[in-house]
Amino acid sequence: MNGRLSEVGKGARDVVPIVVGAVPFGVLFGALAAEADFGLLNTLLMSLPVYSGTMQMIGLNMISIGTSWPIVAFASFIVNSRHAFYSAALTPHMRQLGLGWRLALSYGMTDQIYVLAERRYANRDGSTEKHWYTLSTSVVLFIMWLASTWVGFGFGDILKEFEDLGFDFALCATYVALAASSFADFRAIAAGLSAGLLAVALFGVPYQGGLFIAIIGGIAVGLGADKLFPPKPEEEPAENLAAAETPT
Repeated sequence: MNGRLSEVGKGARDVVPIVVGAVPFGVLFGALAAEADFGLLNTLLMSLPVYSGTMQMIGLNMISIGTSWPIVAFASFIVNSRHAFYSAALTPHMRQLGLGWRLALSYGMTDQIYVLAERRYANRDGSTEKHWYTLSTSVVLFIMWLASTWVGFGFGDILKEFEDLGFDFALCATYVALAASSFADFRAIAAGLSAGLLAVALFGVPYQGGLFIAIIGGIAVGLGADKLFPPKPEEEPAENLAAAETPT
């Protein structure tokens, strides 16, 4: 029990910078939904099946102009397709968990939560309760996202007076900080730079299709660098602890 509480506490603590960056984005979404006469209930419910700030912005605009639902669904698939890579990366750590746990954790797996989870699982402290850490970060962020969306919907006109203060930059700064912590060696740096350059070059591709291509390119470069310059024995990661973890 102490191990679980410790992981929950760590998760709630570590997700605070993420919340600071996400709240302005949630407020903005709520305010835009109010302007589009989307309705408070519909606005909040949109976070249940989608729960993706970027796609919710895109989807709100598409729905407002009368786009058919198959097109909206397809756009959502393209924008959120990167989550398949998150699943593949975390599978070794979570395959021993029960179906209920895997469903719950996959639902809350945003970009930021993935980075926190990947970093936590990479920590070689022997904890077998790290899934509680991931759950804690996901729950806190989801609650704060809904709360900020509600605030934006109800008080968007008042909050617009503060938009020139640049609070939206907090989200960008959060992403940069999370990404920078993952560049542990030159192979990771090569993959990250390649993906970043491709994402910038393909920025104009509709529905963030360029981002999907950039992810593929970054993975290819990372795999190539790993083959050409394999890590030395002292660089090899510790044995995966997933086999020893028992779902609770």
